[in-house]
Amino acid sequence: MKPLNIIGFLALMMNFSSCNLLFSHNEPEYVSYDLYLSFQDVSGNDLVKGIELNTSSGSVKDSLFTLDIIVSEPCKNWDNKIYNTPARPGFEPDVNRPGLGMVRYNSYCYLTNGFYLPVNDCPEEKILTYKLKCPHVFGDDSIHEFVTYWDIPKDKINHSAKCNRIEFEGNDITPTPMDKYERSYTATLILK
Repeated sequence: MKPLNIIGFLALMMNFSSCNLLFSHNEPEYVSYDLYLSFQDVSGNDLVKGIELNTSSGSVKDSLFTLDIIVSEPCKNWDNKIYNTPARPGFEPDVNRPGLGMVRYNSYCYLTNGFYLPVNDCPEEKILTYKLKCPHVFGDDSIHEFVTYWDIPKDKINHSAKCNRIEFEGNDITPTPMDKYERSYTATLILK
């Protein structure tokens, strides 16, 4: 029994002293696209306020919206036809459907979405198209589309993309980083 303990201890020590652990390069596994959107009418009324949330998760109830995200470059880990991760044996893609959260920021309610793509399985996705159906916000059952433009980080520590422009209903909107979470970008979309 004692030789097994010594072998286990040596294997553990070799693992902790490997070059990968001593000289880790912290390459990100995912690029995140974090977007916080305030929807307001022309009078400045908050159109997100009062949307029903799941009590357990705090996210917007799935039955109240449909969100599809389209990546600009073909991607092994995202299927634009089903707006989801492709099916694999033993894997349920439905759990990865894009979701919406809701936060209060600067006196307004914002719909939030954190979208993640693996660095090694997808090219740099600099354009994401969001198709959102949300009667609570828009007052109709139509799908509303907005196109977002992103800069992908080159450094190995920051793996959050920077949103620099949103096209929505013929308008160009410049998002700004949140005060507390500068890796998340906010924008106000005015509905006419």
